[in-house]
This record gives sequence, structure tokens and C-alpha cells, in this order.
Amino acid sequence: GQALFSYDTEELQLSLDKKNLEAAQLQSTIDSSQEKITTLERERQSVTGTARLQYTVEIQSAQVDMKEAELKLKTKQDEVKKAEELLNNSTVTSPITGRVQKINENATTDDSGKPAAYIVIQQSGSYRVKGVLGELQRGSLKEGDRVKMTPRTGGDGSWTGKVTLVDYENPTQGSSTDQYMGVSSDEMTSASKYPFYVALDSTDGLLLGQHLYIELDTGDAPSGVGISGAFLCYNEDGSAYVWAEKNGKLEKRAVTPGYYNPETDVQQITDGLSYDDYIAYPDADLCKPGAPTTHDQPVADTDSDVEGGMEGGMEGGMEGGMEGGMEGGMIDEGMADSGMDSGVDSGVDIGEDFGLDGAEEPVTETLEGGGA
Repeated sequence: GQALFSYDTEELQLSLDKKNLEAAQLQSTIDSSQEKITTLERERQSVTGTARLQYTVEIQSAQVDMKEAELKLKTKQDEVKKAEELLNNSTVTSPITGRVQKINENATTDDSGKPAAYIVIQQSGSYRVKGVLGELQRGSLKEGDRVKMTPRTGGDGSWTGKVTLVDYENPTQGSSTDQYMGVSSDEMTSASKYPFYVALDSTDGLLLGQHLYIELDTGDAPSGVGISGAFLCYNEDGSAYVWAEKNGKLEKRAVTPGYYNPETDVQQITDGLSYDDYIAYPDADLCKPGAPTTHDQPVADTDSDVEGGMEGGMEGGMEGGMEGGMEGGMIDEGMADSGMDSGVDSGVDIGEDFGLDGAEEPVTETLEGGGA
């Protein structure tokens, strides 16, 4: 690519020359020690008694000096290699075709407090879309998934693409776009947001900065079981589970989540549940493995420690069945973004990201369906 800037190599060259000189001196020390050991061993053959012991001590001392010099030489050779790499990579080139948008000459920081890129480049002739997953949507989207995008403001037009990255390593706690969507400051800081990026198949009719709805492109109607997102739980490793009934008792059952629709708070479960299963709301105090279940509406008991029996944790007992199917399957909202982020080590940042987080608070009531 085209050269953007070069580092001052004068100090790098001086540092490399110094390290090479130090390495040569260490090699000379090793050679001298080896010659000394050879001479002492030859002379030791001609003496006996105390003199022979003295030669042995001198040989051992020379061997220690040589080992220390060898260790220092190995370290110095690694330093020389790194210095050569810095010198050879002193010129930073652009990995894309585009135009320079900003040069950070004052070494400022970004919104997260990290050092900002020295150069920001906008890639020409290419778009990508950034979306945001809420905490309850974690695991519902993965790299390689096909998605469909439609204008948030309505009208004609739709675009398809493939998810290229779901960044669980760099969550955020809300942004200015949350305020644009009418999300309060308490909601913005209550849960983490996870950005994801979509490479578009075509950009015809798409405008830079345009807000979009994003949904999984499943083709036909989705299969599996739909439940309220409030019933889905996650382990520390990211695997999903629900509290389900088995033989009159609760069990922690692993499930495979599909896409999540924030408009209706319906989470698609592709494996682990059927329409004949009963699930419980995940109350931390009441939901334990082996806890007894009931299908009857609890009766209020003023003398009970838990008002209404199981009403506090499993309202309406174990409600049967899960609502089937989902329409639309909106994951989140995003907006078109030009270019790609880059410049991790070289100080070059490609493009600027934008997005809207459309995650909503989960509905807590049980969804009833065709359960037995």
C-alpha cells in the first residue's frame, strides 16, 4: 500500500549498532574462555597434588564465565532481532484504498481512554454495518451468520450480508446513540453491550450513516420453540440453559438459543425444548435442581414466609408450552459504517463506527402455549 509516514530511524540504527557491538564482545569473551579452558586442561596433565587441584579450580571458574557469557549473548541476539524488525518496519503503509480523515498529532485518547489512532482513514467504495447485542441476546449471533437489513425509518430497500465479527472482548456500557433511542442513563449502565459487524453483499441504495433494522436471514419460517427472553439463563462460559420440569422436579437444562426478537421479547430455542415441556421463571431463591414443581395456581397464605407459596418465583406454577415461531426476528439496530477498524500496532485506524442499541427490557411473565 501507499506509505503514510515513517518513524525516525536514526536512533533505531544507533541502538542496533550498539547491540551488535555488545553481541560481538560477548562472543569474543566466549572464545577467550574456551581457549583458556583448553590451555589449563593441557597444563593440568603435567602436574600432581595441590597444583593439579589449583588448575581444576581455575578451569571450573572459566567454564562458569563462559556459560554466563553464552546466556548474555543469547539475550543480546534476541534484542538485535527485535531492533532489526523495528528498523525494517519503520515505514507504515495503508492496507486499504481511501482518504485520510484525521491525523492525531497531539496523541489524544479515544472515548474509552485508550490512545487514539495516529491516522484515521476512510475506505472508499466499501461499507459495513455495525450493530449492538444486549446482554440477553448474547450467544444469539455468531460469525458467519447471514442477516437481512431494512431501513429503520421504513420505505423500500433491503440488504443482506454476513456477520464478520461479534466482539465479546470489548463490551461497552451504553453510548450517545442510546440517548438518541430514548434509553435512560440507568438503563444504559445496567448491562453490557456487545458490538458486531456485518459485511454487505451489495451497497446499492445504502447511505453512509443510515439506521437499519437487522434480523437473521433464515429464509423459511424459523423452527424450534419460542419462549420469553426472561426465561433464558447463561452460564459463565456463555452456554444457555432454562429451568425445566422433569418428573415433577426442576432441572437445569442446557438449550441452544436461536435468534431473539426484542420487539416481542421472544427467544427462539432450536434444541433442548419441545412444546410439551414446562419451564419456570429463573428465581434465584426458588429455582434449585430437584425443587418440586406444581401446575396449580398458588393460594395466598398469610402465615407463610413466601406469600402465595411459589407465587414469588414461579407465578402461575409451571406454565406449559412455549409460543411457537417468531416473525421478523429483529436482533438489534445498527447503522451503515464505512471502512474497517485497523491500526492496532501501526497507529492506523480505518473508518469510524456508529450504531444504535435497540435491546429492550425483558418481559417477565410466562408465555403459555400448547403444553399438555
